[in-house]
Amino acid sequence: MTLQTTLTLIRHGESYANIEGIVECYTCRGLTERGIAQVQSLNARFQSSPPQFDVLYASTLLRARMTAEILAPTLGLTIAWEDDLHELRVGDADGLPYHAVTERYPQFDRGIIDVHTRVAPNGESWNEFTARCARTLHTIATDHRGKHVAIVCHGGVIEASFLWALDLSAGARTRVAFPARNTAMSTWVERASPHDHRREWQLTRHNDATHLDEVIH
Repeated sequence: MTLQTTLTLIRHGESYANIEGIVECYTCRGLTERGIAQVQSLNARFQSSPPQFDVLYASTLLRARMTAEILAPTLGLTIAWEDDLHELRVGDADGLPYHAVTERYPQFDRGIIDVHTRVAPNGESWNEFTARCARTLHTIATDHRGKHVAIVCHGGVIEASFLWALDLSAGARTRVAFPARNTAMSTWVERASPHDHRREWQLTRHNDATHLDEVIH
């Protein structure tokens, strides 16, 4: 029987940066009260219909840490912390209001259009970010072949997973977007093609946040 590897990427709950217009990476202040409620709603979904995850990874940024720490007891898994699942690293723009960032670092808004431009001094370019995500997802999938891996991460990482799985360049992001709601799940399954048995990644779920139907938005 051919092994089937599954990656389910889970976006963190609503963070302060999401609602306050602050550009955050290492300065992340974590989840809002609503963000915690969103994660608790996902946790209740897992309690009522337990998923068969074998491994749990999470970004070490606070908003993802808080999300993973709520989910881990229900999943019965130890969290494997991974720095390279971070959101785009914004360097010297970290912790600044968006309006201040765009005034001080005009290249910030050009970062997705010019994928080789770093968004701020000591930050990443979109190309560097997506390459980091691709390396990390490939490593996780390779290290856990045949397993179902849950990955608590960020919206940018989920978008980057599409570029990785579809073998698209970072520049594809100038034409298409793959947004995900807070605590939404996106699942990639690597399986053998029914036609020629080559290995291929198939998207079986994206932006699944049905557990938020009863959470105040």
